[in-house]
Amino acid sequence: MPLLDHCLPAGLALALALAAPAARAADPVLLVTSPAALQAAEKSGAGFAHWIGDAPASADGIANNQVLMRTPAWQSIATPLGDSIARIQRSDRQAGVGISRYPHRLFDARWLASPDAFFELVGVANRMDRRPFQRGACGETRLVYRLAYRTAAMQSRLPMTVNVELRGDAPDADGSCASTARRWQPPQPSMQDEALGRWLVSADGPLAPQRLAPARIAQITTNLQSVRWPSAVRPDLGGHAEYMLRAFRWNAGTRRFDVAPLENTPDVARLKANAPLRKELRQWLQQPDNLRTLDEATLQIPEKFLATEAISVAPRGLARLANRPFAQLFPPGEWQPVPGSRTLPSPQALLRRLDDLSCMGCHQSRAVAGFHLLGVDRRGASRTFTAGNALALPHSPHLQDELARRGRYVHAALSAPQPDPFRPLAEPEGTDAAPEKATVGASCEPTRITQSANPWLDRAEKLPRVACEGAHSVCEKTSVGFPGGMCSGPCDPLDRNGTCGGIAILSDFNQCLAANRPFGECLGRHTRPGKLRSCSAQQPCRDDFICAQAEGQPEGRGACIPPYFLFQMRVDGHS
Repeated sequence: MPLLDHCLPAGLALALALAAPAARAADPVLLVTSPAALQAAEKSGAGFAHWIGDAPASADGIANNQVLMRTPAWQSIATPLGDSIARIQRSDRQAGVGISRYPHRLFDARWLASPDAFFELVGVANRMDRRPFQRGACGETRLVYRLAYRTAAMQSRLPMTVNVELRGDAPDADGSCASTARRWQPPQPSMQDEALGRWLVSADGPLAPQRLAPARIAQITTNLQSVRWPSAVRPDLGGHAEYMLRAFRWNAGTRRFDVAPLENTPDVARLKANAPLRKELRQWLQQPDNLRTLDEATLQIPEKFLATEAISVAPRGLARLANRPFAQLFPPGEWQPVPGSRTLPSPQALLRRLDDLSCMGCHQSRAVAGFHLLGVDRRGASRTFTAGNALALPHSPHLQDELARRGRYVHAALSAPQPDPFRPLAEPEGTDAAPEKATVGASCEPTRITQSANPWLDRAEKLPRVACEGAHSVCEKTSVGFPGGMCSGPCDPLDRNGTCGGIAILSDFNQCLAANRPFGECLGRHTRPGKLRSCSAQQPCRDDFICAQAEGQPEGRGACIPPYFLFQMRVDGHS
């Protein structure tokens, strides 16, 4: 039967559908983002507190971070994160918490122990396709939690996620993972929301109690926006943000988490300083078996070469050398094309593939400001929903495309012992796509990045400006927060590609937040209407823009704006 790709509305379990009779079994679930489903799962044991020792949770499965901080398990994660934040502040005198005093706005580590803050489940992912990375298991199940807070003055999510990666069940006697694939099939194809959540944690579900045992933890990874420079500080780039990536492994003996190496992410500084170790890594990578797994994206670099902390930077993704660790380590002249490969036809492509597999390369490839899954914002369902501070889509354009590939893998696992694990590049280089028309939302101030391994030294060289189409169009400037510029103009209800939205008057808006005024008040007083590009899962925003909810748009549709115009996507203004 032919495979038909489709996207369900944001917040439902995303699955791929096969053309088949009505009586067929339900398709395996790939991703659950429905707040009702996830909250039902949290109540039944899938809350974040479950992974943090003996932290007591409330009836809804949530434990605040002050409670978590009393446990050795959370201390073993929060303390290294806090130490890294403190190190940033020591090395950068312009970095600190808040808007009014510091041009480089730092993550407030006090949220990690705050009674007002908590981690909520924003996604459950079927990662059977990760089988090559988990020996003796049918891939992984991933639970993604996002930091959020509620105070008397305001409520919001924050730019931090924690990803709990669990080993799947053992393969069947015949070596296949058909039983695991069937376990992701709900009893009814139409199951959603609370019913879906209850099924997930039921005795037969993929989150059954035995599958949530601490012994199943492969690792916990964290991703947080450590510092943000506004566009006033980096006008050539439209701002600058850094994201700290860490990994931790459960130690059953100490009941704590140990710092762990990051998958396929080289320790650039150590390897640059140690020529023999760098040569050893290159020789290991050039072995035929390792080139084969590199090509199919199942490479697993030995831990002795890997970093335990990495920083990804935005905007401009892989145009920033800081997001390409292998390009920093190896010149193209040290490599050869790999005949017959799917992704390694040249030395440059080989390095691109290596960077694609690194943590920073992954998180800055067709991502949403350094993230791939942020969660659904739904009025009346999400704990911290605030109008004007809500995403229209819970995930990145890359993840949207990835679901189709993962779906093919899981469907193949129902009948094939070893499905093809190949993953294409998240962001191919050198595509022959036609230049984008300068309509609403398009770039009007193109630039070329002058790269440096130190992202603070990156510079955006201006290229000839592009005239936006339309009699009354304007180019919103990079210098006020629109990376690459953005074609806009007066609201036009007849423009099918545009929608009317609020554009922040940046200096006034930031001054309002710096005065500790409520976010809603600042939003209402310091925005102006303007035409923005419409967006959906099928019509994603261009790189460095985010699909935010817009007034009058149905669920799953929104308007493209710079990510840091959305309060929940920036570290500053919350404290």
